[in-house]
Amino acid sequence: ESSTQASPAVASYAAAAALAALEDAQQLEDLVSEDERRRIAAAENPLEVYGFIQESLGLLLDSSLAALRQAAAATSGSEGPGDAVLAEAAALENQLQGLLTAHAKEPLFFWHGPKRLALSKLRKLLGRGQWNEKLKALAAGSRDFPREAKDLSTALQGKMPPVAVAVDDSTCPKGSEACPLAELQQASAAAAAVPQLPQAAHLLLLPCSEVTMRRVGTALGAAANLKIYVSLALPPAFFKEDVEGQAPVPVGTVIQSYVEQAVKALGRDLDLVWIPYDAFKKQQWPQVQQHLETPQFKWAYGVHGEVPSSVVAKKLMDRKPAPVAWLTPDDLLRPVPQEAVQAVCGEGVSCISLPRRGRASSALLRLYYQQAGLLTEAGDLNSAQLRWAWQRGLAGSIRAGPLKLETAKAAAPEVLVAVAAAAAVKAGKTEEPVPSSLLEAALRKGRDSFQQVGKPSAPLLKETSEPGLSKAAKEGLPEQQRQYKANNHVIYRPNFFDDATFAAIKAESQRLWRSKDIEANCNLDGDNRLGGYILDHYPSNTSLYNLIYGNEEFRSWVSTVNNEGPMWPSDFPIELREYGTRSKGMGCHPDLQMYKVAAKDLEFAFTVDNESPCNVTYWDAAGKLHLVQTEANSMMMVRVNAARHCVSPTNGGTRSILKFIYVGDYRKHRDFWMYTENECGDSNPNRKMLTARRAARGEEVRGSLEL
Repeated sequence: ESSTQASPAVASYAAAAALAALEDAQQLEDLVSEDERRRIAAAENPLEVYGFIQESLGLLLDSSLAALRQAAAATSGSEGPGDAVLAEAAALENQLQGLLTAHAKEPLFFWHGPKRLALSKLRKLLGRGQWNEKLKALAAGSRDFPREAKDLSTALQGKMPPVAVAVDDSTCPKGSEACPLAELQQASAAAAAVPQLPQAAHLLLLPCSEVTMRRVGTALGAAANLKIYVSLALPPAFFKEDVEGQAPVPVGTVIQSYVEQAVKALGRDLDLVWIPYDAFKKQQWPQVQQHLETPQFKWAYGVHGEVPSSVVAKKLMDRKPAPVAWLTPDDLLRPVPQEAVQAVCGEGVSCISLPRRGRASSALLRLYYQQAGLLTEAGDLNSAQLRWAWQRGLAGSIRAGPLKLETAKAAAPEVLVAVAAAAAVKAGKTEEPVPSSLLEAALRKGRDSFQQVGKPSAPLLKETSEPGLSKAAKEGLPEQQRQYKANNHVIYRPNFFDDATFAAIKAESQRLWRSKDIEANCNLDGDNRLGGYILDHYPSNTSLYNLIYGNEEFRSWVSTVNNEGPMWPSDFPIELREYGTRSKGMGCHPDLQMYKVAAKDLEFAFTVDNESPCNVTYWDAAGKLHLVQTEANSMMMVRVNAARHCVSPTNGGTRSILKFIYVGDYRKHRDFWMYTENECGDSNPNRKMLTARRAARGEEVRGSLEL
């Protein structure tokens, strides 16, 4: 057997895990989309729902990464999928890791752009074709490999109950008036499995509405016979940096008001208040600390946050007054660093594991826990997740659903250690510990293998249904790259998309003007510039995100011409604009930076039609002025903070464009969130003009033109 090839048992396990993660990714995509639509139906601003989906979105990204890495581990050293497939998989892994890196720091704003490329590519790579067939064949093999059984729950310490029932709006929706009574009863019974901890149920109330708080209060009233510990998590939004131009909100007042609202709705006092990570940053902590030391704040408090290392964990916990507990996001795809647990848990500090919503990731979790001996075919995931948390020194928590602890079996935690190690991001050239098992070695190899993938001799063939570029756009790329640099990072290309793609873009743009799928841009006046952000929350809405953001040939062109590494669709929505008959154009300006790395922050203006003498002018690196009469199906790419450019008046004609952004680093510039504010009423002139345009062009036609 080749030293680089995974053993048959490990290959079979990794292949089954890859297929399970692919299934979970699809379910999670549906879950996030359903959550968005539900909130929009409840009158939430379509561009403001991002704050509610971040947890599920992170789980979706992690599941997609797991699918790729497990697939690579399964086929390592064997007859794999081929260089072209592996190169595309490596590019996707790079994008997903970039999204997760940014996601860990702040929310992704509009996920529809990245998803159109990433998830369609994931399905193309693993959901069909040669690699899929290979994985299915391997998964059918035996998955028996040596495992070392170990005892569970010996390391658990602390002063809080061993089982928390985590509740938010999604776990206690309308109609669940007794929520979460059954789960509290199950948690109380499960506490007996850990006699060294307080024998009580723990109600963990995550940020939620007052309506949900009242429902939970009803359940608490019905559970008078149970001993219940109650904790409340404060919303992270309370501790965001102040927005320029707005009066700062007194943090202490906000904290006290929310806690008192919860106490009133629950009908009983709290035992502990969880304070989110952002509250401990240097801009916020002095105010928070001051409030914690006032007589009005009479509760113990804990830290709610994810940390990357033991150093950060200890720094976070070293406060006066001192926190008594730590609530950390923690599941198999995003495990809390064990070194951090060992550094802060015990010695008076209780640590609580909070898995992300897992109801749509059951296939992968079941496979992991069954292989580790923590779950039988008929067992429930809550039981397995609790035992895994206890084993590592953390109290556990459940979101919803059944909890029936089975008799502790001979578990093989090295399986879970292997999975956790493969999920962790390798930091540069840092040496990792020697793998504890063959499985860990194989999964690490799969994780790291994409870094060694070279450029294929030929790219992966484009499927006939995929959008693409014209032959002219793809020719002479070295010269285009040179021209772009000489122009101070601006380039204009006519005849850009292939005929089928451009026809679909034009038809969809025309449909959008008649639809309600455009959210008015409140910064436009409707006269000089008309239009807004294109929504993508319903399957029938628009194909533009597929045609432009899901366009691999376009992504490759952007990356090559910009020459600063791989580029991807941004998490900012596409905008449809019209320069109308009375438009004065747009003054000269360089594009403003929205993402952290200027060289990887590119803005585009794609001309859908131009029936006017409207021109675009720009100055190149040598200071020479260029004038362009932009044609239909032409693309202009401009790097931020680079070439100054202007748009001339239309002089009685019209010009329609699509504006959008590609990035090579999803981390945000400090000015990003200023551009996301888009609140205006029906009296806004642009909104009024859009409504009039919609009425003039006929009733909305649902549906989209997909290639």
